[in-house]
Parts: sequence; C-alpha cells; structure tokens
Amino acid sequence: MADEVGADSGDGFAGGDSLALAPELNELPRAAGWLEALANRDGLPEAVLFKLQLGLEEALVNVLSYAFPAEGKARAQIRLDYARATGLARLRITDNGVPFDPTCKPDVVNAASIEEAEVGGHGIQLMRHLLDEFSYCHVDGNNRLILGTRLDTAG
Repeated sequence: MADEVGADSGDGFAGGDSLALAPELNELPRAAGWLEALANRDGLPEAVLFKLQLGLEEALVNVLSYAFPAEGKARAQIRLDYARATGLARLRITDNGVPFDPTCKPDVVNAASIEEAEVGGHGIQLMRHLLDEFSYCHVDGNNRLILGTRLDTAG
C-alpha cells in the first residue's frame, strides 16, 4: 500500500480524533459510539449528530460491503477521522479498497410503484441531500470520503 490510510492530506483533519476499523459490519456500533462520544464532548446539536450518524452508517455499509473483495480483506484498512471547524462538523472515511466515487452516482429515479422500485443507490442520494459537505477523492491508493454538516443546522 502506498500511504498509511488516513495520513494527513491537508484537508483539515491533522491532529484530530481518529478510529481504525476492521473490515467487518459488526464494527458499525463501535463507529457510531465513537462519533456519539465526540459529539457529546463537543456539544454538537442533536440534528448535527443525526446527520453525521446517518451519513457515516450509509457510507460505512457501502465500504464494508463492496470495497474489499474476499481476497483483499487481509490487507484492508479503514480509518475514520473527525474534525470540528468553524461552523462545521466533519468526518473523513478513508479506506484502501476498490476505488469508488459515490459523489458521481446519479440520483435514483423514484419508481411509480413498489414493484418497479430498484434496490440500491438510496443511501448515496440521502447523503447528498442531507449533508452540507459530501466530497470524494482517491489519493495514493486510498478512497477519501468527507461528510460534513453545518453546526447551525435547524434539522
């Protein structure tokens, strides 16, 4: 692997809080608890925590489900970083899995009926519309997804 997953990239996360995760779905509660503890420490409004928790869960489920083929799990690395900037709470999810830019996926077209509805894509659409920041880059063999929401959000 080129760089350590989560190495500073000049995007405002240097020296912040971080959490390394195993590539397993059972890590979701640990990630949620970590974020909730940080939100409590920093006094984030409930609406901000809700948006970040929902975005984190949707993004992590995608990473944990699709980023690492069975033969790649042994070298899998996932790291969460948290930063609170002026007026904004942000998360960065970094992994060394298969490159995937969720910000390029088109919105899902609403089906006329439940029978016509397709599975998939709704979580990305939800993140795009719920969060104030939803950005991606692929740097040094790592996917970096940033999720952010304004601290003055009204819900």
